[in-house]
Amino acid sequence: MLEHEIRAFLRELMPLEHAPAHVRLAFHDAGTFDSRSGTGGAHGTIRLPERLLRGENTGWAHACFELLGEAKAQFPNVSWADLIAVGAAAAIEKCGGPAIDVGLGRSDLDEVGQPGRLPGGYEGASLLRTIFGRLGFGPRELVALSGAHTLGHSQRLPFTPDTLVFSNSYYVRLLSHEYTTLLPSDRALLDDPELRALIETYAADEAQFRADFADAFRRLTWLGNERVQDVSSGAARAPAGASATALG
Repeated sequence: MLEHEIRAFLRELMPLEHAPAHVRLAFHDAGTFDSRSGTGGAHGTIRLPERLLRGENTGWAHACFELLGEAKAQFPNVSWADLIAVGAAAAIEKCGGPAIDVGLGRSDLDEVGQPGRLPGGYEGASLLRTIFGRLGFGPRELVALSGAHTLGHSQRLPFTPDTLVFSNSYYVRLLSHEYTTLLPSDRALLDDPELRALIETYAADEAQFRADFADAFRRLTWLGNERVQDVSSGAARAPAGASATALG
């Protein structure tokens, strides 16, 4: 399967310390989608200089494209949008997360969309609901996808104690109130009773988090693409050595 070949290629060559950036890259590429106008989405436009040089992408995104460029040379017929999505899936798996079949078939666009559609890290719970609603997502997707902050850091401060291990530690840290290194928008999730309940669920049940994250992430990577996902079973595969129940 071509997707698995690409993911294995990227996973093998990807420096572990770059893995969080690849996950972030996929979020930033797809997170520009507006379900009302049908504009934006996962079309690989983050590769274009005008977007790559925006403040939210500078200082970390360029390193991702060094590896993705190697993949593009190896698999020239695969779109940049697909490489970005598969690169993020490879990064999640490299950090011990679920092996997510995101499929292939996204289209690349060469026009940079409207700026200001990505969260800035200071939003309250109500505005975060609005932003994710624009993507076509509800509370469960909002909280599950926020769990990507189990990886990486912001302004050189780690989100969680182990920034390179995919786990439910993000939710555990939120509930422990030892979250000074998390973003204000992360802490704001606790202010909404429905969102807090989901945080409590994922903190107590890592298998449920992995299942919900895999499902939401797969759908995130298809935003703006009309083509049906090229995933025959519709379910993520478990990583080597993990039980299938870990992914639902």
